[in-house]
Amino acid sequence: MIDAINPTAKTIGLLVGSILLGVTFQWQTNVLLALIGFLFLLTSNRTSLNQLARFLLPILLISASYFFTGWLFHSEENLLSMAVDTMTAAENPALLNGVTLSTRLLAFAMLGLSFSLTTDSNELVYSFIQQAKMPMKMGYAILTALNLTSLISQEYKKSKLALQVRNLPVRPFDTKPLFTMMVRMVRWSDRLSLAMESKGFSEQRTMKQQMKVRPQDIVFMIGFPLAIVGLNLLFS
Repeated sequence: MIDAINPTAKTIGLLVGSILLGVTFQWQTNVLLALIGFLFLLTSNRTSLNQLARFLLPILLISASYFFTGWLFHSEENLLSMAVDTMTAAENPALLNGVTLSTRLLAFAMLGLSFSLTTDSNELVYSFIQQAKMPMKMGYAILTALNLTSLISQEYKKSKLALQVRNLPVRPFDTKPLFTMMVRMVRWSDRLSLAMESKGFSEQRTMKQQMKVRPQDIVFMIGFPLAIVGLNLLFS
């Protein structure tokens, strides 16, 4: 199950695989990778069927539009090159051009969804700090941005409410509540920083959640890009 793969290994494997996919031009490879990505999402405990359907519907519509664009509005030079290199007399170059474009988009989209919907953002940052040697300050800055978004929204609403209580009008795109929110957030961040320092939070401290690299993580990180290379060689 892709959920159990170490986030750093997953990132490297899918990123290198996407780069290799960008230099391949076999529609069979695209279809198989799209199916593999769909299988990743189906077997993930972090992806619900409703969420998957909500993302897949626009992707399929865009992929269909690419198919008709490549089929009906093709380049004659591209079709000539395709006919010389990969086509037989019984095949339709224009149709194959549309299939290649649509499946290429679908494969990239499924790989992207396989990463974004099956990876926990906190675990990803923890893994980057522990395995990829990301600086602790950078990692905690990213964690702060990820986890304090809801707090920023709440502070903005409180600032607007405070102005309205004092009978001060708050117009759309008014900067007064924004300025008040920024002052409160700066004060809050200073207090949080002081509290962390007083409790011994430093770069030398240990982390509660330890991210480990197991043999299956190495197999995925190396095997997934190699599988794309193998599929491209098989269908070329």
